[in-house]
Amino acid sequence: MIRVLEFKKEVRARIESVLDHGAIMEASRDWHAKRNPIPCGMTIHTGISCDFGCLYCYIYDMGFTGKPRPYNLSGLQLVYALTVNPYFTPGIHGTLLAFGSVTEPFMDNTLSRTLEYFRSLRDYLGNPQQVSTKAIIPDNLIDDLRLSVDPDISILISLSTLRHADKLEPRAPPPESRLVFASKLIKRGFHVTLFLRPIIPSITDREIKDILDKASSYNIETIVTGTLRVTPRILKNLEVSRVVDINQLKNRIPENLKPRVQVAIKSSDLKSYIIREAEKRGIKILPASCSANIDSHRQACAACDMGPCGLEEKLPEVDEEGVIGACEALGVRVSQVRIQNNIVNIKCIDKPDKCRVLKHLIISLARRTPKIKITS
Repeated sequence: MIRVLEFKKEVRARIESVLDHGAIMEASRDWHAKRNPIPCGMTIHTGISCDFGCLYCYIYDMGFTGKPRPYNLSGLQLVYALTVNPYFTPGIHGTLLAFGSVTEPFMDNTLSRTLEYFRSLRDYLGNPQQVSTKAIIPDNLIDDLRLSVDPDISILISLSTLRHADKLEPRAPPPESRLVFASKLIKRGFHVTLFLRPIIPSITDREIKDILDKASSYNIETIVTGTLRVTPRILKNLEVSRVVDINQLKNRIPENLKPRVQVAIKSSDLKSYIIREAEKRGIKILPASCSANIDSHRQACAACDMGPCGLEEKLPEVDEEGVIGACEALGVRVSQVRIQNNIVNIKCIDKPDKCRVLKHLIISLARRTPKIKITS
């Protein structure tokens, strides 16, 4: 653990010797330098917004427009931003990287920046990479993709419907074209997973047999499911589409909706049904998008109650002495460290933000569940 923290400082110093002061300041102020990783890892924004116009997309509730543009940081600036982020851990067993989130990484406006980020993060930091996409890269650029990415990158091909994409995803490539693209990537040796996100009640569940059969015909062997999140705007969009059973959807919303606040619908029964249908076809089901990243990199993780994911014997070796040493290197004061099964119990006697840094270090490097009690 201590060596990884030293490596992070070394990379930061290397980038500081190349970038000018203005570029360093811009990177230091960027959100990549400050935010916590989310459950799927650290989201990497290769652009801002998207013009595919999917009716269920939440980015418009976050204030983004439908006019996409590449992200403002260069690849080296992004590397620098991550090295000053206290919650980020570099390396192949470090923080998982998830490309996408508030944009479509492979659309025309963002592809060049996405490839630049892939290269810079691979060459300087080496973290596991994952990208989710509905877009299609031209055949002549697939080799550029291969030369740019982490060799074990996890590629998630997003798909929610075969029959109603023209209504629900009006400017995204047709679903079957995405599956053709997935097949081409698989033939080139990429790790590809079908990302059934969002599961739209009355749409995805009714089509799931056809979706899985079609995916199998294109040699896709793994799937991840994802829950629909709604806002008042998204609910209205889906109602206006006239293809979604809006009453069924409303019955799955667990609380009153507020403007711009995303609420995950109840979907456990839909996921169970999809899992049963996938199992009938011999398709591997992964519990979350980060599981696909762990799987493609042949690693293991037991950092949440969905796991352990991957092969448990591949979990990193960790002992209490190593965790204590990492705490000292971070400057985080602790009074007790106890490891039991896949849980790292820590009594932290420091500020909450420092304890939070420690939490993300345990998740990334130990790949265990951190249980941190803050005491005075």
